Amino acid sequence: MKKFAITLGLLLFAFVARAQWTLQTYGEYDYTRTSGSSASLALKGSYQLADNFNIGLGYQASTLNRHAINLQYQVDLLKAKSGTLYLENRYLYRIFPKYDLQEFNALLDLGWRNRHFNFQLGLTNRFTAPIPLRKNGGMDVTFEPMNVTFCVEGNVFDQTHPWNVGASISNYRDFVIERFTLFFYSVNGYYDFGNGLRITAEAGLHPCGVLNLSSQYNGWFGNVGLIWKP
Repeated sequence: MKKFAITLGLLLFAFVARAQWTLQTYGEYDYTRTSGSSASLALKGSYQLADNFNIGLGYQASTLNRHAINLQYQVDLLKAKSGTLYLENRYLYRIFPKYDLQEFNALLDLGWRNRHFNFQLGLTNRFTAPIPLRKNGGMDVTFEPMNVTFCVEGNVFDQTHPWNVGASISNYRDFVIERFTLFFYSVNGYYDFGNGLRITAEAGLHPCGVLNLSSQYNGWFGNVGLIWKP
């Protein structure tokens, strides 16, 4: 898995030299009563293939020996003065070597964004399977019922402003998708240094638990990162 992470990182840095690419990386600290303290590092790259089509790939590794890969794309369906209607399709793979389990997720939603707000609503499927995959013996593949996903985000200024603060509530993030009743609450902000370089920060609360099984206590997280648009 370490070799894969290095290879993915080199590929993202190689392609980012092209003007349509955006590269983001952030380090995150997390604490919950079920898992204790942990740290993770995420690396994301996105490419604007056309004016209305964007594709992205991301990887996250945690000190708890959890790994996640996120592939997604967005298609703008309708652009108006009041905002843009778009479709997002996301595929998320997570692996938990400690439990010999892996998780596959597929998400499809519709979104509406304008200068200050972003709203998304959709559906997701998930199934878990043992490592390695096997047809007989051990744990079988488990399919969960269809789940509703949502995200509501707002910013004080539009995204072209040199600095900004905002807040969000949702039941999914870059590398995790929770059930509809389990929410992430966060505040965030950024500051532009110029030359396409932006520093970002985020802090928030999230459900405790392992493998999407919640407990009654919330955990908290905080991250700091960089976004580079050459």
